[in-house]
Amino acid sequence: MWERIVSRENLETAMRRAARGKRDRPPVARFLERAEEELDDLWRELQEERYQPRPFTQFRIRDPKPRTISCADFRDRVVHHALCDVCGPLIERRFIADSFACRVGKGAHRAVVRAQTFSRRHRYFLKADIKSFYDSVDVETAVALVSRLFRERPVRWLWAAILRHPFPGQLPGKGLPIGSLTSQWTANLYLDGLDHRIQEEWRMPGYVRYMDDFAVWCDDKDSLWRLRDRIEAWLAAERGLTLKEAVTRVAPAGEGLPFLGLRIFPGCLRLQRGRRLRLARLVRVREKAYEAGELDAAGLVASFRAANGILEYFGLKGLVSSSMDV
Repeated sequence: MWERIVSRENLETAMRRAARGKRDRPPVARFLERAEEELDDLWRELQEERYQPRPFTQFRIRDPKPRTISCADFRDRVVHHALCDVCGPLIERRFIADSFACRVGKGAHRAVVRAQTFSRRHRYFLKADIKSFYDSVDVETAVALVSRLFRERPVRWLWAAILRHPFPGQLPGKGLPIGSLTSQWTANLYLDGLDHRIQEEWRMPGYVRYMDDFAVWCDDKDSLWRLRDRIEAWLAAERGLTLKEAVTRVAPAGEGLPFLGLRIFPGCLRLQRGRRLRLARLVRVREKAYEAGELDAAGLVASFRAANGILEYFGLKGLVSSSMDV
C-alpha cells in the first residue's frame, strides 16, 4: 500500500485531482509550472519520512452558522489525495450503507430520500446532532482509529503526521481542520463505531447519518428516549463528544423531521425557511457580482443552478428566483 501511495503515477493523479477547477489560482499555477521538481521533492520527503505539512490559511463562511475553513497548502492537498485515493477504499468498506456524507454515490439528496423512507415506515424519530463536532474530535483517538486499519508503519506515520498537524485556533489535542480531504474521511470514521452500535447491537430499525447530523426511527417513543441516553453515554466514553441539547428531540414522524435543510414528512418535503432565505440571498449576491462585472454570465447561471439543485431534485420549484432569465 505504501508503494502505491508514493508512486509517481499516484502522485501525478493526485496533483490533477487537487488542481481540478483551481488551475488559475496562483499557488496552484506555480506548483503546476514546476510539477516535475515539486513531485520529485515530495516523493523524496515521503520516502525518507521527512514530509511535514505546511501552515494552513483560513477564511470564514456562514452556511448557515459561522465556520472557519482551514485551507491546506496545495502541496499538502496533493499528499491528501495521494493518501486517500489509496486508503479510501479500505476505510469505505467499514462504513454502513446509511452513512451518507462525503461518499461517492451517497450525499445529502440520497440521505433525505432514505430518511423519508424511514418516516413512512415508523411512527417516531429521534433527531440528534453533535456539539462542535469537528472542534471536539480527539486527535489521538482519531490517529488510533486510523492506525488500526493499516499494517504498514509508513502509512500510519503519514496519517499521524497529517492529523497531528496543528491549525490556527485549535484547542490542544482537539479538532480536525474543516476543509481537508483527510478530515472528511477521519470524521466519518470517528462516528463509524456509533453507526454499527445503533444498527447491529441496539438493533434500531431505521437510522441515517450525515456526518454529525443523524436520526433514528422506531415505533416506540420510550425506546428512542432510552436510546438517546445510550448514545450520549457512548459518545462521552468512547469519543469524548456530547449531543447538542437544543436540537435533540423525539417526536412523531407526522410532525416532520428537520434534516439537512428540509422538513421531512411521510408524504411530502418542505424547504426550511432558513435555507430558503439563504438560497435567495446567495442569488442576490451573485447578481450584484454580475452587475459589478465581477462575475460573468456563465458563472451567474452556474451559481443559480447550484442554488436550485436540491429544489429541482425534489420537485420544489419557484422558491428561489433570479431577475435574469437563466
